[in-house]
Amino acid sequence: MKGKNVFTKSECNALRKLIILRCAAPSNRQKNIRDQMRAIGFYGRDDFGITGMTVDIFDGLIRDGKITIKG
Repeated sequence: MKGKNVFTKSECNALRKLIILRCAAPSNRQKNIRDQMRAIGFYGRDDFGITGMTVDIFDGLIRDGKITIKG
């Protein structure tokens, strides 16, 4: 695992906001947003094999126990 799979509630909320931004951003801004997600420790493709991350997919990772929320 390149990143982590245990996040705080505030990290999960920040990731959700970044995912929404990335989905709406033009391609020339998406890399910067992904870098912000990686700074939190989330590597969608490397750790979970997901390239088109959405909030629904992210929440599914939580529901399936692949991501754990602490605190």
